[in-house]
Amino acid sequence: MEHLATIEQVSARSGEEITTPEEIALAEAMLLEASAWVRHYGGQPWPTQAVAPEVAVAITAAAASRGFMNPAGYDSERSDMSTFNRVPEYAAGTQLSKSEIAMLKPFNRRQGIISVGLENNDRPRPRMSRRAGFYADRGYAPSADGTKPIPLGTWP
Repeated sequence: MEHLATIEQVSARSGEEITTPEEIALAEAMLLEASAWVRHYGGQPWPTQAVAPEVAVAITAAAASRGFMNPAGYDSERSDMSTFNRVPEYAAGTQLSKSEIAMLKPFNRRQGIISVGLENNDRPRPRMSRRAGFYADRGYAPSADGTKPIPLGTWP
């Protein structure tokens, strides 16, 4: 699938020019990962940037630029005279923040808990169900001539 943002958008967002083959490869990898996160939380396939909403494109560019600027995911740096700590969202790489996930939530149709009833017809019936009176009558089907109805049998 096509990325939801471009290398130019990542370059503008990060404030650095992406020109060398290594930087382009890193930006492509971050765009691929960020696009996957946005599609996952957005709940939509969005095959191209043209059909994706603008908020999805902006979030993809922001997440990819975070990953481009800090591909190793460092949360702090130290030197002789200073210590630099990053916020957890910046150190998370391309993973989306809670606010970005909340912005994509309206596009996700798979919200909430969904339950599906299942029935296993392959399991054996307990002996108790074979007792007289346990079977439920399924009723009768009308006959063609209307004289005597045809029994449909019983429910196990």
